[in-house]
Amino acid sequence: MRKSAVTLKDIAKKTGVSITTVSRILNGRDTGVPIREETRQRVVSAAAELGYRPNLLARGLRGSRSSLLGVIMRDISDPFHVQILQGIHDAAAQRGYRLFLGHADFRADVAVAYGSMFEQSHADGIILVGDIEGDEVVLELLTRQHQFVIGVTDRTTRRKYPGVYTDNAQGTQLALEHLWNLGHRAIICVSDPRIRDGRFRVEVYRQFMREHGVEDKMRVYMTSQDPQPSYELGREIFSSFSEPEHPTAIFAASDTIAIYLMQAAFQAGISIPNEISIVGYDNIDMTAFTIPPLTTVNQFGIEMGQSAANLLLDMIEQDKESAEIDDVVLSPTLVVRQSTIAPADHQL
Repeated sequence: MRKSAVTLKDIAKKTGVSITTVSRILNGRDTGVPIREETRQRVVSAAAELGYRPNLLARGLRGSRSSLLGVIMRDISDPFHVQILQGIHDAAAQRGYRLFLGHADFRADVAVAYGSMFEQSHADGIILVGDIEGDEVVLELLTRQHQFVIGVTDRTTRRKYPGVYTDNAQGTQLALEHLWNLGHRAIICVSDPRIRDGRFRVEVYRQFMREHGVEDKMRVYMTSQDPQPSYELGREIFSSFSEPEHPTAIFAASDTIAIYLMQAAFQAGISIPNEISIVGYDNIDMTAFTIPPLTTVNQFGIEMGQSAANLLLDMIEQDKESAEIDDVVLSPTLVVRQSTIAPADHQL
């Protein structure tokens, strides 16, 4: 015989407190009446002992908030997106919300399918991590399905729904000016064409090289930031490294690309930074532990995720429309480590 579900009434009976108090504790709701920590712990322990499971769907059907947020990640394997997810989780948990997670794998139709799923599950709002290329009309369905939608990272301008992202022009300038001031002129750029801000960083690079009078040294390579394609491109670049006009520095539009290029350089016997300097973009956790540690542009992924979650929750709790919400554009910084030095002809 199937055991009946544990209710708030069962927990109240076991702990000797009111159903209202049990509800406030387990649902994380603010209350004007202080609740003693001893009471809180007793209720939580009793809920765990009895096997209580909150019926979030029923809560949504009753017309109140479900305290659920849907998160659709363009690429769940991207270490920078993982940083953002950590920030989203931290901010949501602090405000009593839980997360649904979906992996779109760069596909707009999958993102929309997750949006429909989250709608059926009565998610209070949606966070889209990483803009997804494809049918813009299809992506607009997200904002039709959900009143509260926020995008985070991989943006360059305002879109249909509010976003949180960094100033990509400023970040790219920081990286290129660092290399230029070290004495590098033969700087190449490597980026992922699938990513909106990756393409934008390429345009900033081209403009920088033209403005500094070294357009003849401008070279752009496009590749997926996945391991094998980036590594194979690195092998191609370093196979011609014996030529007199070889580059002295690489600006990689993501840390993952930079790290796979570093592996290709190692396999080719090319010393970093003595023979070539490399700058990445994102400041993912592992960049401080590569050999050598990677100079990179810090986008503050965790803070970006926290900002996105708090912006969305403010929209939900204050019932604000997208048009009332301004984008949050963060200022990146440059983290200088040991993967960049002056080129050989500028060293003393």
